This record gives sequence, structure tokens and C-alpha cells, in this order.
Amino acid sequence: MTTLATDRLTLRRLAIQDIDVFLTMESDPEVMRYTTGLIEPTPRRRDELLTAVCATNADGLGHWCVERDGVAIGWTSLTPLEDTGRIQLAYRFVRTAWGKGYATEAGLAMVKYSQSVLELPECVAVVWPGNNASIRVLGKLQFRREGLACHYGCEVEVYRRAY
Repeated sequence: MTTLATDRLTLRRLAIQDIDVFLTMESDPEVMRYTTGLIEPTPRRRDELLTAVCATNADGLGHWCVERDGVAIGWTSLTPLEDTGRIQLAYRFVRTAWGKGYATEAGLAMVKYSQSVLELPECVAVVWPGNNASIRVLGKLQFRREGLACHYGCEVEVYRRAY
């Protein structure tokens, strides 16, 4: 199993044992606030999360668990952006992990992986309106604003990093 390591974090492929942690995280309205564009988003069901876990592809795309000292604190992913053929970086962390630089650190590991291992020409990310923290993370990762687009049933800002 492929793992990625940073100074403080370990990134590994999502596994079935992660489901309960992520269901709990996704039931936190503040964590989910900028992930669907809905005022009261509905967390994924167990079977939907199981599908995400199993969707780790042989092509290197999919979801990764982010751990700090062996404890799951969030996930990051490289997955196709709907109807575009582009690959998007995404991430979500438990609230207690916010403001500590983990999203930037995990995001940088994924950017390096997408460039050096997957040999992608670019990576994109979508940000729901008002998610200034995510915009700051993407700026640190050298993503640049591309413009507005409609994805996942919501108008979002699209950011891009070319390699």
C-alpha cells in the first residue's frame, strides 16, 4: 500500500476502518459548511462512504486518510472533477485539526504526488463561496483563481495549478 509522509503527517489510502471516523466528521455541520453549498448538508451514508473507499483506482486517483501520530484527522483526494476530464484536489479535516497547517501540508504532498507519480499536467480545486480558509490554503499551494463555474449543483470558484 502506498503511503506518503510529510514532517507531521502520514497519508495512506482510505480503508474500511476509517468509515466511522469520517461519518462522525461529516455529521459536524461546521465541517460540512463549505462542502456542498447547502445550508444544512446531509452527511454521506455509510454505503456512500464505503463506495468512496473502494473507488481507489489503479490509476492512482482516489481518497487518502490523513493521520497525525496514527490518528485520522481528515482526508484528501485526487478525483475527476465532474464532466470536465480534469483532476481535482480536495480535502476535509476534523474541526480540531483546523488552523494548524495540516491542509496545506497534506495538499502539498498530493500536489507533488500528482505531478511526479501521476504525471498530471495540472490540478484543479473547487471552492464554495465564502470558504476563505480554503482559498488561503490553495494560495499557499500556488493555485491561481481561474473563475466561476457550476459544479455539484452550485456556483463555485475554480482554482488551478499547472505543472
